[in-house]
Amino acid sequence: MINYTLQAILELCPGAQLSIEGDEYSNIEWLDVERELPTEEEVVQKIAELKYREEVNEYQRQRADEYPSIQDQQDMQFHDAVNGTTTWKDAIQAIKDKYPKKKMNTKTLNKRKKDALKKLKETNNK
Repeated sequence: MINYTLQAILELCPGAQLSIEGDEYSNIEWLDVERELPTEEEVVQKIAELKYREEVNEYQRQRADEYPSIQDQQDMQFHDAVNGTTTWKDAIQAIKDKYPKKKMNTKTLNKRKKDALKKLKETNNK
């Protein structure tokens, strides 16, 4: 399981020295006293970005799961070269068509960050 808080902090503050139990900002022990640390709001927004990025990149994992093995692909390419066919290209294109490439949408990303901040404020006001 991904520790999004840790991952967010390391992206915001590469090389940060810290200790964390669980996935809560409040459970962070900062060991890097000379560095300006990211705020909880910055971390929450970065987590929203990381989760969105993971969703957008899901097509990569889906494709990887369905691509034939490298050996099978090489065999297809050999037979295509010998027979003048396009078996390999057709097989790969079918998978690419099934799982089209996606890109992050700035409006969606900004909304998710805004929603994450709103949720944090609601949680802190309880």
